[in-house]
Amino acid sequence: MRVGERNLYRILSVAVAVALWYMVAADRNPQTDRAVTVELRPRGLAAGLVVVGTAPRVEVKLRGPRSAVADLSPDAVEAYVDLAQVTEPGEYRLPVRVRAPQGVRVAAVQPDEVVVGVDVVARRQVPVEVVLQGTPAPGAVLGQPTVQPARVTVQGPRSSVQQVQRAWVALDVTGLRSSLTQSLRVRVEDTNGAELPAVTAQPQNVQVTVPVGEGALSRTVPVVPTVTGRPKPGLSVALLEASPSVVTVRGPQDAVLNLSVLLTEPVDISTLEGEFRRTVRLRLPPRVRTDGNPVVSVRVVVLPTPVSRELELRVSVRADPGLEAAVEPAVVRVAVVGPKEAVERLQPDQVEVFVTASGQGAGSWRVPVRVSVPEGVLVAWVDPPEAVVRVSRR
Repeated sequence: MRVGERNLYRILSVAVAVALWYMVAADRNPQTDRAVTVELRPRGLAAGLVVVGTAPRVEVKLRGPRSAVADLSPDAVEAYVDLAQVTEPGEYRLPVRVRAPQGVRVAAVQPDEVVVGVDVVARRQVPVEVVLQGTPAPGAVLGQPTVQPARVTVQGPRSSVQQVQRAWVALDVTGLRSSLTQSLRVRVEDTNGAELPAVTAQPQNVQVTVPVGEGALSRTVPVVPTVTGRPKPGLSVALLEASPSVVTVRGPQDAVLNLSVLLTEPVDISTLEGEFRRTVRLRLPPRVRTDGNPVVSVRVVVLPTPVSRELELRVSVRADPGLEAAVEPAVVRVAVVGPKEAVERLQPDQVEVFVTASGQGAGSWRVPVRVSVPEGVLVAWVDPPEAVVRVSRR
């Protein structure tokens, strides 16, 4: 056998051996699929911009040798959206990209596109409020808490930062006997009292110091506005509120502890009609004072007094053409409410009481009784609220 032929046989033998090895390996370690759920992360977003909302999760279907796929941790799979081309706020529909470990390929991604909201990073400073929770030890008097720093910078998407109503910390003073200094996390809330997870405070923690002494006590109490006189005939007080609605008072412990509310000087409502604001002084008990000027703004709204009236009215039936319908009971009682003048001049023919049999076939049906009244008048109740409609063909 020639030398060239021997070399050819050797090469063929090696190729056959390699092919057999791959066949055996594939049989022992076959290809398999596996689905994992991973958090979608943004990449390449320009400075000064931020992604709005929580990060969605995507399902990634992986394919590869069983040994590589079976024990694969979801943390080894990276799903992301490329935001390198985003330069201004808005919503962008972008493809989901996935990076899997070597030897494993991505078979499918669900969803394969997502809508990403982008906003401008905004910052502003807000004061930190201290809310004391619990009751100190008997005889202990809490002084005014101090905060360091007194203001924090809130940062996040502009749309979220605009919703910030207050930044505050909660300090538990239950059983407190001596002055306390504590590091507390700052909470950022909107006007509804809900925390804003997309907004962070810098610094995240502040130092709060509460002095504790004896002989004087400070306490926050609600303000209750008072009135004098009576509204004009036909009018009544619809709203009465004070701003601020609570104030901090200071004084000897026995005087402050017995103070549950703080009354205002009375507002004369005998000549008022509509909405008005009056600045009045607080009626402070002896030895008790407030922080700052002891005055509040009282808002009074005086409106026409609503009256009610009962009517007995016949019930009409609205039915499809070609059908006859009867209703039982044929008469119901209806109570209406509204301004006195509007209710008193209301005529029965201005009130329509009806039931609807449209779309119903022949038979008996229990349906709600409906009432239509002129603008400015409301329906208080209908008795009975339902009626039986008997439908037959002509």
